Amino acid sequence: MSGTVPLVQEMVTEVVTETATMEIALPVLGIALAVFVAGMVVAGSGQAIGLRTAALALALGIVCVHIRDGGWLTGADRSITSVLAAHHSAGLDHFAIVGVALGAPAVAIAVAAAIGMVLIRRDWPAPAASIMLGAVMAAVFAGAALSTVLGPGRAVAGVWQPVDTGNAVLANLAGTAAVLGMAAVIAGIGRSRNLRTLLAAAVVIGVVALAGARLYAGVPLTGVVAGVLVAAICLTVGHALLAAFASRVPPGPLEAASEPGFVPAAG
Repeated sequence: MSGTVPLVQEMVTEVVTETATMEIALPVLGIALAVFVAGMVVAGSGQAIGLRTAALALALGIVCVHIRDGGWLTGADRSITSVLAAHHSAGLDHFAIVGVALGAPAVAIAVAAAIGMVLIRRDWPAPAASIMLGAVMAAVFAGAALSTVLGPGRAVAGVWQPVDTGNAVLANLAGTAAVLGMAAVIAGIGRSRNLRTLLAAAVVIGVVALAGARLYAGVPLTGVVAGVLVAAICLTVGHALLAAFASRVPPGPLEAASEPGFVPAAG
């Protein structure tokens, strides 16, 4: 026992001091992936959501540590930024300008509020719209808070910038990705599995396009990944809250859903 305590102390010290190394990053990301996969196959919606959220939070944590300390995960940031900076074109510049502009936090919140108003006018209960707006605002504010703590990122090169992104990289991408995700979740409620798959694919394509615009504008890859993870966490929690609320809504304007725990879209 006497030899066990120093060993444990040494392991803890190693983890704390070497968090931003490859030896820590890869196992942590591997654990996060395993937990996320478990959350996809485990029975019970509550356990599944908890596992997925924990996995995403773990992955976000290790990415943020590497951004803060300039760790191993940031090693490719400058190279990717330099390659993209060397392949600019007028067409891609216009694409990036639109993509970055659409990622503004104010735009994301405004779009979420507009969708919420439409839902209410179509006889959806107000809490459902509030969950939509809440998930987006949570993504924006969480991203902004992390951006403030982490700073603009060590790997941001002095390249072409369509707009001044400052420290709002995480908030910009997280908010827009959350809007797309929550809109797809709501649109797919009570619909066929094929339609929900198409909506999910559309969200992935949209987020990849927005992330590509950020990368093209000089945002480091780790910052983009962190923004997507923030959005994924808020989307997972928002989806769970929406499902929990919908399961308690009595029949009325929203009839019984084809999938347990959800209400169908009105109209």
